[in-house]
Amino acid sequence: MQPVKRQVSLMVAAALAAGGCGWHTRPTRPVPPARAAAVPADDADRLTWAADEEYFVVVRKTCRTLDIYRFGERIESFPAVFGLGGSGSKLYEGDLRTPTGLYMIVDKRQHPRWGHFLLLDYPNLQDLHRYWIAMEAGTIPRRGDGYAGVGGAVGIHGTDKPGLNRRGVDWTWGCVSLANADVARLARLVPVGTLVLIED
Repeated sequence: MQPVKRQVSLMVAAALAAGGCGWHTRPTRPVPPARAAAVPADDADRLTWAADEEYFVVVRKTCRTLDIYRFGERIESFPAVFGLGGSGSKLYEGDLRTPTGLYMIVDKRQHPRWGHFLLLDYPNLQDLHRYWIAMEAGTIPRRGDGYAGVGGAVGIHGTDKPGLNRRGVDWTWGCVSLANADVARLARLVPVGTLVLIED
């Protein structure tokens, strides 16, 4: 499948998937995005709408998990912690929230504090759109002579605070944090270009 068509297809599927902690399947008929949260989830360890993806990652903030799927089958599940800003989608730099939406891993590197760092393509067009709506609504704070920016350098990484991770305490500035052994496993499994769906 062509990269743009693949990403658009998966974005539509993700928008139609249900929220919550169950495993998702494609709805039997199209559901308007505004009503997507009402689509029930099933109990299968399978994402039927991601069956063509060699690897696909789903982060569920409410469930505090990061799940790895291979051709739609869940193969790993790790506990995760998030940004100090709580629930909701990231709007601007410094709000300390973890973004929600469909992202892509664009780089993998070693990090001196967190072991591995998998950089996501935040901000994407969805994030920029959300930012400009918030700017027009007057909810982006002023900083110096201007406004807070949209932010960047959001990814999935390990921890230098293993006790907080074990207790499920959110501590990042907006990234997803896993135990060091878990992020090392993730970094070994998934290639650059893997899609990551982050749900609230």
